[in-house]
Amino acid sequence: MRYAEGRSYAFSAELMHHCGTPVQVIRFDNRMEALSSAIVGGGRSQTSTVMIMEVPKDYPGTDPVADAERMRDGLGLPEDTVCLMTAAEVEFVFNVAGHSYGGEEGYAAVTAGLSNQVVAGEVLEDWESRHALSLERSARMRHAGTINTVAVSSVALDDAGLVNAVICVTEAKTAAMNALGYRETGTTSDAVAVLCPPGGRCSYAGTASDVGIAMARSVRDGVARALIRRDDFPEGTEDGVKRSIRERFGV
Repeated sequence: MRYAEGRSYAFSAELMHHCGTPVQVIRFDNRMEALSSAIVGGGRSQTSTVMIMEVPKDYPGTDPVADAERMRDGLGLPEDTVCLMTAAEVEFVFNVAGHSYGGEEGYAAVTAGLSNQVVAGEVLEDWESRHALSLERSARMRHAGTINTVAVSSVALDDAGLVNAVICVTEAKTAAMNALGYRETGTTSDAVAVLCPPGGRCSYAGTASDVGIAMARSVRDGVARALIRRDDFPEGTEDGVKRSIRERFGV
């Protein structure tokens, strides 16, 4: 699928496989500025490629960097690819949402699944019961865990602007969880990447900016849709409430 056709930040999304492992690959037409928490290619960088690699539900994570690099190289992707991981089923929950506001555009490519959700600053508790619930839900699919957010800004941002955008889209992720009825703010393994065209001098992409609003709305919709597709509602959510939320997000 193609997005933002004709823009300097146009990109495509493609599901690929290597050695039986599904990977969502996002390719930009041009090189982009990036700031991310990715396991490979993280920090401040320039890239034209982002991948979201699926790992087994009980992935031991003994050497995630090597695993991601093998997948990147096996798919023939560039060495500067930003590499994210998730135990959520990328074939099913991956989606791209886009919004415009005040003449600016924002996009979000998202995978999401829950079990290790927690309020930031609190200690994760009741892991055994949550793990059991995750396994029950996995009977309908395969995996769970982690929210990966790849946000795209139409505005060329400087370093401060990229950091500001990370704050904005992270708050939007939490807003999506709240919309489904969760009090938690995210999971213990979430990752984020923000990308924008190069050459930027804009230092503000917060929740009051046009591009911040566009990105936040995109992230909120993308995260909510991914969780809804997994039926990842809080335990005990009534069917009528689920229907109302599904209608709101068009799932």
